[in-house]
Amino acid sequence: MPQMLIGQILGITATLIAFVSYQCRGQKQLLLLQTFSTACNCLSYLFLGASSGFVLNIVCMVRNVVYYIFRSNAKVSTVSGWLLAGVIAVLGAFSWQGPVSLLIIVALAANTVFMSMRSPQLLRISILFTCSLILVYNIFVFSIGGILNESVSIVSAAIGIVRFAKSSGKNAENDAAEKP
Repeated sequence: MPQMLIGQILGITATLIAFVSYQCRGQKQLLLLQTFSTACNCLSYLFLGASSGFVLNIVCMVRNVVYYIFRSNAKVSTVSGWLLAGVIAVLGAFSWQGPVSLLIIVALAANTVFMSMRSPQLLRISILFTCSLILVYNIFVFSIGGILNESVSIVSAAIGIVRFAKSSGKNAENDAAEKP
């Protein structure tokens, strides 16, 4: 029982850190806080007995460090995204908890590839899919912090998609209006 409580506290802590990270202006601070949040998630999954979540979030911490180091090199970022997605698939097979593991394997592999593409709008769109899969995984392993985190991420991504699509449309209208 105390193990479950520790896991839930760590998951909620990870969610709170993730919320704080969304307020960061710079990518450097964002990645550092996201890595710390992922570490808390990782430990949360360990205490909850969710082996796939534990192992795959270790890869996500490595991914964050790689993207932090090579944030200005798009070529390295793209190659590392596909490489890390492959590592996620392999380690996901080794940490197999049954068919529910497919949810987090597919979600984290896809999220890693989309992150490497460096397109914020494409990443937001992919988050609707990937976070939905992780949300179902978190429901299955009963991670309260994970459920909250993925729910907020889905809503935030949807708001961002609409917000930036509208601003892109306005920029296109303004550009067209300025042309003779």
